[in-house]
Amino acid sequence: MTTRRTVLATTTLVLAAALTGCATFQDVFPVGRREFTYATSADVERSGQSFRFQGFLPQDATDVRLLAQLDGHAGVMRWTSPTPFDAQHCTATSVTGAPDLEAAWLLDPLPADGYACGTWTVVSVGDTHQAWRDESGSGTEPR
Repeated sequence: MTTRRTVLATTTLVLAAALTGCATFQDVFPVGRREFTYATSADVERSGQSFRFQGFLPQDATDVRLLAQLDGHAGVMRWTSPTPFDAQHCTATSVTGAPDLEAAWLLDPLPADGYACGTWTVVSVGDTHQAWRDESGSGTEPR
């Protein structure tokens, strides 16, 4: 009877772990990618995930999307806003590369000019803004 209880308990634990899904695994072990989509910047604030957007989002941002590599080495985001990108802490630069992460919602083609904001590159086309960070190695410059 004890063996049967042990098997039943083990099976129950395995099933419970499987049913919690990959999101829990990703929260505990930062591997893989995760996509975040929000209707407005207010939704981002309420989600508790605003830290992922590096302060780039204006208050009137809509159609906010982020694809993050969970190990922290790459990320790409896009948002729509009539507010011009605030480049106060950035440097104008030529864009010579593209995000390493791919998503169907990325700007294509990328404009030739943008901003270097630390390890982030930011570009705008009309009301659509895109930012990305690729850190495949230490000291990677924005591109």
